[in-house]
Amino acid sequence: MKIVYVGHGRFPTEKAHGHQIAQVCAAMARLGHEVTLLTPTVKNSIHVGPHAYYGLSEAFAVERLENFDALNSRLVPEPLALHVSMRSYGRRLVHRLTGSGVDPLHEPSPPLLPALLSTGIPVAIELHALPRYGRRAFVRRCNQCALVVCLTSLMRLELERWGVDPSRMVVEGDGVDLRPFAQLPSAEEAKEQAEVPASRTIIGYVGSLPTGDGKDKGVDELLHAVELLNRREQHRGFLWIVGGPEKARRAYQELAGHMEMQGDVRFEGAVPASAVPGCIAACDVCVYPAPASDDPYFRRDTSPLKLFEYLAAGKPVVCAALPPVLDVVDGSTVRLCPPGDPQALMEAIDDVLSNPKDAAERAARGKEAVRTHSWDERMKRVLDHLDASAVSPRGGDSAS
Repeated sequence: MKIVYVGHGRFPTEKAHGHQIAQVCAAMARLGHEVTLLTPTVKNSIHVGPHAYYGLSEAFAVERLENFDALNSRLVPEPLALHVSMRSYGRRLVHRLTGSGVDPLHEPSPPLLPALLSTGIPVAIELHALPRYGRRAFVRRCNQCALVVCLTSLMRLELERWGVDPSRMVVEGDGVDLRPFAQLPSAEEAKEQAEVPASRTIIGYVGSLPTGDGKDKGVDELLHAVELLNRREQHRGFLWIVGGPEKARRAYQELAGHMEMQGDVRFEGAVPASAVPGCIAACDVCVYPAPASDDPYFRRDTSPLKLFEYLAAGKPVVCAALPPVLDVVDGSTVRLCPPGDPQALMEAIDDVLSNPKDAAERAARGKEAVRTHSWDERMKRVLDHLDASAVSPRGGDSAS
């Protein structure tokens, strides 16, 4: 197929969604499709090409469409900037795509749906969050799409309640490129390469520190959990936090200083995607923490990339038991603990370190289970669903 993936922001980007976009496009290209990624022209501080930035050699094209970048214009008030930028970009997309001979469009941005649906090309929309406003119009547009890809089962259930046609929806979480994890160095070799203390138990967090819109992901709880662990003296852990952005890294480093943890933690900052497998290889246990929060990101929408990478590396994992995360893991593959509780998180880490045989067995099961979540397997399922749908767009107007 001739597939166009419609990006909606600067690319490449240090944010997790950029990695997801790059991997989706690469996977579709590996599956033998002709893939073009369209992105808007947006000011970008990253000057490395996208394939080099994400460590990809796959042949998918990246095309930037000239549009009005209101987000970096003094002429547009900040509250209106995103709307103005998307309207300008949407017009350029319609001009670029109408009559282009594209088979399907794959896109993750609800604000662009009206423009893309107007082209008459089948649209698969991939949802990473649900809009808070304009529900009726959003449901109608989803029911005009050829396929609606939901990141979690809870998101799919919510959309059913809103009135989206269940036959148009499929649940596919994020994925992982298994190839870089196939031949990892030993923990000892990786620790030496990373220059982390070889004599310490390395407790790792490898991923972005806040969410895309700045919500804390539980790093605060992780810091306090390791502080509690080290008071016991049985397992003196060294916390290695790898990720950005820089502003968040500095804030957490300052917090660790106030907690007098300087000798027990290192903040690495963001690293290239190609370095992530080696970082995870250096860890003795990997942690996916989370705050106690009713925010939809944590209660319904999250499908964390780092969790799949931890599993692919075959590492023991301590994981906050968020409802959407339970789509892909359970107590047989990771050590679960309640979110937002440093004491419970500390006890889960201590349990993993105190029972290495059980932890290794869970890790082995997790490594096997994650094989079905490779980007290639994921996108094959998505494209098979899209090909099987082959439906004519029809409206739907129901919403609660």
